[in-house]
Amino acid sequence: MNAVTMNLAVELDAVRKSFGRTEIIRGASLQVRAGERVAIIGPNGAGKSTLFNLISGRLAPSAGQIRLFGERIDGRAPHEINRRGLARSFQVSNLFPKLSVFENLRCAMLWTEGHRYAFWKFLADLDETNARAEAL
Repeated sequence: MNAVTMNLAVELDAVRKSFGRTEIIRGASLQVRAGERVAIIGPNGAGKSTLFNLISGRLAPSAGQIRLFGERIDGRAPHEINRRGLARSFQVSNLFPKLSVFENLRCAMLWTEGHRYAFWKFLADLDETNARAEAL
């Protein structure tokens, strides 16, 4: 892996997605560097949501490769991709209005760290998770 590849956060290489004989994504290639902001725009039905579903693992590509920091993630489950640092958000966010900002951040981190619901665990005892939420 060279320095350019290591600096790429997300890379799509000739990604295709078909549903039956209908080709939705036709050879999409994209490179997004770490810290860079990119917008995907287009009319309804252009394939924007399908593209994000491919990157986040909700759908597997029909062809091509998707890499996250140089590691192939195409075909991986969404939770595996999430644990590697890529999370997808939807237009409707699920914030908990009665919780503080800190508590909302901690809730988001619990899943990425692999914690599952257990009524006998106290969130206050999760020192590393609490420190990360506090830092954010």
